[in-house]
Amino acid sequence: MSIDFSKIKLVIWDLDNTFWNGVISESSIEPINANIQLIKDFTDCGIINSICSKNDFDVCKLKLTELELMDLFVFPSINWSPKGQRIRDLITAMSLRPENVLFIDDDVTNLGEAQFYSQNIMISEPKIIPDLIKYISSLNKSDIKHKRLEQYKLLEKKNIEKQKYTSNDDFLFESQINVQIKHNCEDQLDRIHDLLMRSNQLNFTKLRLSKDELLTLLRNKEIKSGYVEVKDKFGEYGIVGFYSLLDNVLLHFTFSCRTIGLGVEQYVYSSLNWPDLTINGEVVNTVENNPAPKWINNALQEDDIKLEKNKFDNTVKVLIKGPCDLSKTMNYVRNSDSFVYEFTYVNEDKDNTIEAHNHSVHIVGLKRYSDNEKDILAKECIFVDRKMFNGTTFTSKYDIIFLSTLIEANFGVYRKKGTDLKVAFGSYLSPLTESAYWNDYINKKLFTANNNFTEDFFKFFSLEYEFIGKTNPNDYIDRLNYILDNIDSKTQICLILGVEFPCEKQMEYDYKDRHISHKELNMALRQFANTNNRIKLIDLNDIVKSQNDFTNNINHFTSKVYYELSLKITEVINEITHINVANYSTYYLYFDNIINWFKSLIKIILPQKNSTYLMLKKGYKTLSRSKKK
Repeated sequence: MSIDFSKIKLVIWDLDNTFWNGVISESSIEPINANIQLIKDFTDCGIINSICSKNDFDVCKLKLTELELMDLFVFPSINWSPKGQRIRDLITAMSLRPENVLFIDDDVTNLGEAQFYSQNIMISEPKIIPDLIKYISSLNKSDIKHKRLEQYKLLEKKNIEKQKYTSNDDFLFESQINVQIKHNCEDQLDRIHDLLMRSNQLNFTKLRLSKDELLTLLRNKEIKSGYVEVKDKFGEYGIVGFYSLLDNVLLHFTFSCRTIGLGVEQYVYSSLNWPDLTINGEVVNTVENNPAPKWINNALQEDDIKLEKNKFDNTVKVLIKGPCDLSKTMNYVRNSDSFVYEFTYVNEDKDNTIEAHNHSVHIVGLKRYSDNEKDILAKECIFVDRKMFNGTTFTSKYDIIFLSTLIEANFGVYRKKGTDLKVAFGSYLSPLTESAYWNDYINKKLFTANNNFTEDFFKFFSLEYEFIGKTNPNDYIDRLNYILDNIDSKTQICLILGVEFPCEKQMEYDYKDRHISHKELNMALRQFANTNNRIKLIDLNDIVKSQNDFTNNINHFTSKVYYELSLKITEVINEITHINVANYSTYYLYFDNIINWFKSLIKIILPQKNSTYLMLKKGYKTLSRSKKK
């Protein structure tokens, strides 16, 4: 087959009798110096190298490291499985097209298999290598700093991290996509020109320009141009997009293949207020007259918007007190001096987790118990520490206090005999005072919060404390009334209500019928809120709709749920304080699996010149613009 060297963006190498002489699993191999130099020259010119070999990974990695080459390869695929599907998956993971990939192998069967799974891939036996050496010697070494290699290393890092997630949505959510649009385009002339000339999969207009033509365009004051930078928690992608706009018509609209699946092109299109766009040829993703994707943060556009230091009015103060459901949620609310967080923490001396600080018996105890009584509880109960009694519910003046109710439906409550001192820990289904459960606690078959329980502790605890069951709705409302009576009269409390249908994924005995306990407590709290205007509710049942919203139990959710919960919290703050924090307090870091996202869209299939289509398009633009205002 004819090979166009100018189209090559990625070279995939076989190793045995291709990259080096010999078979490494059978004998020592002989490195080929010309090939080693070719790898280095490819990298200096911005051409990426990968591996697809039938071999033992550790053996090959050791040899390539010895040759100081391992770091010059990305997405190395070294195992004993067939190569065709591996190469297809490798190209997909790197967001490339087969027609920009060359696969070199001494086995023609492997070459044929690769072409079967990736029809347009370029293939060749090692005899092509002298021609590649000649070709690369004619090119300018335009990437001496190996920026392109680093971009694919970043992509490789993301791909490895992605394997740790059972939900692709959660992985994407946590990636923290940040997009910025900038306008000093002349300063980035070379990179923008490279984008226009090399991008295909997300090049909507495919209008190629010389550098001089591009410079003339950028200096035309009637044409508005911008370039796009993207970064996430894994690193910076650099400049990955460019557009030019004249009279609400896009002349150029192009993005690097590295942004495929991020929704960056839709974000930019929406930010430009959906200008007219004529798509030239095929693109892997289209753009619609839809709002900007919520998963991309509200990146402020340079030269268009001044970044202001947004803060609450310094008279507003909010306490967020709770377990992981609230701590994870607050990852999606921008920090402010007005927030005070009291979350589950680890006691460094005991190396145990202090979770029960947010249980209502301990919140009430902040006010009700004397210092001496707090010292006694911290000394006698290994799951309690003195620090948890430093909570600020009663000692600071708050406008709003957010509390989670999830712990109330589960934890067992114990009273120190002969006193009114109460503590809470673990599941009420497995009381600490019943010897039948002691071995399971000691052997950590039951929830222990990393406490090292012993039989001596249990014997002592059973003599000193009695089990009084879990919190019932009346108990909880009594404690809420105590809290309301002892905090500032203007402070309002917002409660997070638990989910009322079972999680099918949970297997632990401790979670048996937890949804029923939630339902009983929620019913009482809804009635209580109706008669007390200082109580606000955020109901997780309005957010959690299916089994897909859980991770491993009824109290653990996907990142999407925590994001939606952060929006509810923002709404409550706005309602109570009358301070509009919607523009800065919450930022969305979530984006869907692009396949599921497109499947979920409801599409109206009409010819694009159809009068009905044009009418709908115009009407949607008008509506969207009015909503923005």
